[in-house]
Order: sequence, then C-alpha cells, then structure tokens
Amino acid sequence: MVEIYVFTSDPVQLNSYLVVGPERALVVDTGAGPAQAGSILAAFRALTDLPLTVVNTHDHWDHFFGNAAFAADGVDDFLASPGFVRDHRASAWIQLEAVPLEHEPDLPTPEDLLVPVTAVDTGETLSLGDCTVEFLPLGGHTESDLVILCEDVALVGDLVEEGAPPQFGDDALPARWAESLETLLALPQPQVFAPGHGQPVDRTFLAAQLGDIAAVAESDSTAEVPSRTAPPFTWVGTGAGSHLPAGVRRLR
Repeated sequence: MVEIYVFTSDPVQLNSYLVVGPERALVVDTGAGPAQAGSILAAFRALTDLPLTVVNTHDHWDHFFGNAAFAADGVDDFLASPGFVRDHRASAWIQLEAVPLEHEPDLPTPEDLLVPVTAVDTGETLSLGDCTVEFLPLGGHTESDLVILCEDVALVGDLVEEGAPPQFGDDALPARWAESLETLLALPQPQVFAPGHGQPVDRTFLAAQLGDIAAVAESDSTAEVPSRTAPPFTWVGTGAGSHLPAGVRRLR
C-alpha cells in the first residue's frame, strides 16, 4: 500500500502531492518557481530519500515552474500529458509575468525554467515498487490536464476546485471540462479526489461541481459559478503525536 502526502504552500496555496511506494516516489506539481519548489522539495525529502519522478497536472505556472529546481537536485524523470508536452513551452512565455514577484523574485526565463518532459497517455502506468499509479489525460481546465490514479485516490489538479470557484481562464473548455468530470465519476475505484487547491473531496462534491461546470458550458457564462466547500477531511496521523514536517498532511 502506498503512502500519499500533501504539502500546501504559497503562492496560491498550491497542493503538491508525494506518493511513496517501496522503490520510488512520485511528486505531483512543483510550484511557481525555484523558491516554492525548494520548500516543496525540502518537505518531501524529509519524508523519503527514494528516487523521485515528477508529474505535472497541467501547464499553468503555479504547477510546473518549479521543475528546474527538482532537476537541479538530480531528478531526471518528468511526466505530463501529451497536451502539456505540446504546449508548455509557449505557455511558459505567456504566463511568465503572472508569477507574484514577492514569492519568486529571482524567476529565470523560460529557457531556464523548462526541463525535458515525457508524455504519458491513457492507461499508461508507473511502478513504484509493488504498486502502480495510472495516468488519465483529460481536459477542460486546460488542454493539458492529467489525472493520476492511485488506489482509491485520484489526484486531479485543477479539474476540481474546493473552497473557491473553478478557475476559467482563456484556455478553459467548459464542455470538455464537464465531460472530464463525468469520466472521473464513471471510474469505479476512486472515492477521494485530491485537488490542486483546497482539501480532498468525495463523489458527492464532484457531482455537484460537475453540475456547476455543465451549467457554464450551456450558458457560456462564468458569472455565477459557486464556490463549494467540502466537509473537513480526515487526515491520517494528525494530532499531537504527528512527526510530519510543517505544512505536510498525510492523505493515505
């Protein structure tokens, strides 16, 4: 059985995930640049010294501008959806000015931010030892969304938003987004959906947010997309006896 941890950090209260198997660990989303990536890496290296594979859930700056910091630490295995591999270089140039300078004052140019990334397609898996994770490229929040399936948990990036309205940028595709959430609900195994921002949610929350996004697709208006809040999530091993690094919680 794998262990799954989440580290939440600024800017934008990003959730980065660590999936630890017997032989390898998976890091999901590296942050907005070297400073945030450094805090993510330090938190996760306090939990494991296993070889790391990095996965990016989509090509927004707060999820992949930290890749180069992981590469500088020796990580050489970076995975993402085919859409990410196709688009992320152009996306980096477009989004560079969006990064809050108070958090990333020394942000380099895209040439120094980007690292080689390998595309994974539907049904491809990665072994972490005696357990595997499965990849599911979808779309809607962007054209490059990727879901990581691990036992009864789906790591869904920004396809799900808890505690704030779903974010519809210029690259959002509402109809496809609704289809992607339908696809997730049709999967029999996942019971927990862990987003890029906010706390993990269940199938009931996902169905409600599907309705919200389907309404956007039908009306072509994001004016009244609600902010949904899930019930408090029950984390593993929290409390006075917890020895987790600051900012880290254990999901499984």
